[in-house]
Amino acid sequence: MSSSRFLACLADTRRHEGGYSTNRADPGNWTGGKVGKGELKGTKAGIAASSHPNLDIKNLTDAQIAQIYEAEYWRVVRGDDLPAGVDLTTFDYGVNSGNVRSIKALQKASGTVQDGKVGPATLAAVRAKSPTKLIQTINDARLGFLQGLTNWTTFGKGWGARVGDIRARSLLMAGAAIADLQAIASNDNKKAQADEKGATAVIAAGTGSGTGAVAGSVPSDQLVNFNWTTVVGLAVAAGVLVVCGVVLKRRAQARRAMADATLAVMAEAA
Repeated sequence: MSSSRFLACLADTRRHEGGYSTNRADPGNWTGGKVGKGELKGTKAGIAASSHPNLDIKNLTDAQIAQIYEAEYWRVVRGDDLPAGVDLTTFDYGVNSGNVRSIKALQKASGTVQDGKVGPATLAAVRAKSPTKLIQTINDARLGFLQGLTNWTTFGKGWGARVGDIRARSLLMAGAAIADLQAIASNDNKKAQADEKGATAVIAAGTGSGTGAVAGSVPSDQLVNFNWTTVVGLAVAAGVLVVCGVVLKRRAQARRAMADATLAVMAEAA
């Protein structure tokens, strides 16, 4: 029988996984894992035909969906053995970006060996740490990973909203106060403001309307965490500085989305 904690976490994750989709351009909707290969069965609640080619995706029941999530994600990250809140953060990250990546983020945050498997040593390290600090550290790492993806400029805002929502709900599960969430949302907005300022300076320098060297006009911390391989690739047509500015703008949008999601969870909890 599924635990109440799993069912609560699953409900939060399913908020972000959507309903039934049969977009022909999405390789995940095809049983062969490539557009036009196999049968177009679609995706429902995040469960894709490419991963489950033998299932009737369209007619999956809530019970079947829960069974799949529990077997393929919750048990793998050992959700029932993790502290409240840390379980949701680790589980949702695993669903979105893979269990191994999520578990390694958990292990790094707790200061143990990053082997991608939750064993006794990992659980001991996790239990020795503050759950709220683990939640914030893992979600920051999650956002950093997403920022490095090539489609960040397209989906970054939506990803930020998901990370912000899961972070806030996880913190409440871990016993954080509403005032703590308010402070976190305020900090997100401050980071967004700094990114927006940096983006303006970088774009102005890149289009020739700025004055002085970029190094002198942009705070050094605004150029941290760029995936330079992605940036250079995108910069062929637009220019490195302009592309950097766009990335910063998207990062600012994601941070504001995180803040807004946090405030929404606060209002829901009030």
